Amino acid sequence: MEHLTRLFRLMELTRNQPQTGYVLAGIPTNELSNLAEHHYLVTFIAWQLARSLNQRGAKIDITKVLEFTLIHDLGELFGGDISMPYAKANRAAYRKAKAFEEENQKFLSKFFGTERSHFKKISKEILSAKTDEGIIAKIADYIECTHYKFHQNKLVKQDLELALEKGRAYIKKIKDPVAREELGKFFEKWVKELPKSTALADIRSI
Repeated sequence: MEHLTRLFRLMELTRNQPQTGYVLAGIPTNELSNLAEHHYLVTFIAWQLARSLNQRGAKIDITKVLEFTLIHDLGELFGGDISMPYAKANRAAYRKAKAFEEENQKFLSKFFGTERSHFKKISKEILSAKTDEGIIAKIADYIECTHYKFHQNKLVKQDLELALEKGRAYIKKIKDPVAREELGKFFEKWVKELPKSTALADIRSI
């Protein structure tokens, strides 16, 4: 456990690393989300998705889902955040950003002590997200990013279309038949419901 003090101090820096990819959406610097906020919300969303899927009969390893979401963008602690629309428009830049993020993850692994190999394994796995748990983490990531833009009044039709395109492609790859079907139904419903939702309206409807 000797490594934990250094690791925890390093993680505090996630409070100060803004998600600069949102600049292209017109969000001012002082309103940009940071990695700590993003990781927490993605983890919360993925936790609820995984639990709901298991309640419907899926067999998802929730612990693995949470590990993925807690570290999925940690490589961006040292920079490299890139917006989804720009990544789609410039695939070369996207590939280089991912390579930079992977290199950062390798460096970060030094702070995980005896858990170094485990961190390297899950951080590499979430970059490609081929397991059901990794895919659920990715879906949660898309949902949080979309909700953030909605929260900032910067959500446009193309954002939902892009999230839908990416989400559908990932959901098709889920191996668990129950998870694939249930998550697919939820995702389509989510895309339709989000633009009509407000926190205050949701509170009043309870």
